Amino acid sequence: MSRVGGGFRVRLARKPRYVDEEKCKGCGKCAEVCPVKVPDELDGKVGGLRKLIYTPFPQAVPNVYLIDPRCRFGKMRDKGACVGGCIVDCSQCRECPIAFCVKACKEEGADAVMLWQRERLMDVEVDSIVVATGLEVMEPPRGTLGYGVYPNVLTHLQYERLMNAGGPTMGEIVRPSDGRRPKRVAWVQCACSRVNPEAKPGVPYCSKVCCMVAAKQSIITKEHDPSVEAYVFYLDLREYGKGFHDFVQKARSMGVNYVRARPVEVHEDPAAGTLKLAYEDVALGEVKELDVDILVLCAPLLPSSRNAKLAKQLGVQLDEFGFFKERDPVSAPLEADEGIYLCGGATGPVDISESVVQAVAASMKAALRALARRG
Repeated sequence: MSRVGGGFRVRLARKPRYVDEEKCKGCGKCAEVCPVKVPDELDGKVGGLRKLIYTPFPQAVPNVYLIDPRCRFGKMRDKGACVGGCIVDCSQCRECPIAFCVKACKEEGADAVMLWQRERLMDVEVDSIVVATGLEVMEPPRGTLGYGVYPNVLTHLQYERLMNAGGPTMGEIVRPSDGRRPKRVAWVQCACSRVNPEAKPGVPYCSKVCCMVAAKQSIITKEHDPSVEAYVFYLDLREYGKGFHDFVQKARSMGVNYVRARPVEVHEDPAAGTLKLAYEDVALGEVKELDVDILVLCAPLLPSSRNAKLAKQLGVQLDEFGFFKERDPVSAPLEADEGIYLCGGATGPVDISESVVQAVAASMKAALRALARRG
């Protein structure tokens, strides 16, 4: 990237998706006939499979299928049996003589599958750049309250996929270990958040969304099955947004138990598959125990792993946590530099409404800059 005449000249690497975006109708016939299934990254550790030709997630923009590029490089040979012989050498998938997806697409009249596509470079000149790199969810270190050791300890994102109708269980909330319906579910707020990173793994800041995530998930869990006991363990509740306090009160009114406590450790009963959570009751100053079927850790939101490289390319600064830094939050909000605007998770942890507002503001700044430069 370089500045040219007040604007920018950017070289982009266009990754091949092996499907023509203009021709694809998003009908899904190609995925129906694809014989190979692989683990779905969207579902994470709670399971779920997808085809080698797929859409990244529902309502993806554009709603166009793509072929997993790893298949081309022979990394899928142990993932599933392909009648075209790809289980022997999946690097041949792109030249597969069977080519089910190609035939299905042609039968639909689209002919959008293009196995010959390669990565190509594009040079474009633009007036502005909007940085919207998003957020990542921290993977708690193995052993953090049993995470990575016991299958029924999940992050809030993994539990979200269990609740989702498009998830691996079709919206049925069950224990990952045995598929049984839980009788008691607990959420731990600030798991690896608001800690001293020098003393224990985690981040020192608040991720802002976790309090409402726990409230939402506990409400949906109770709506699925009112008999489920729900517990939310917290030290502080930050109901800062409009209607947030009322939402938490709704959870309480539905029978969700809010316990001001500090969870200490987790052990599993191998016979029953339940988890024994030991916690310090802050109000009473006592250590108590609670048996739960599923334990949900509200893990912190992290800056994108691409931020450091992108900041160097753009010549802008990151803050101490790795988020993009505004040059002046008061006089130049959402501006990293002249013509470089920020929005969403690039600036720090934000919820959906904040992200949308920032995106509108950043796009408006970019539009005004374009109008000013072009007269």
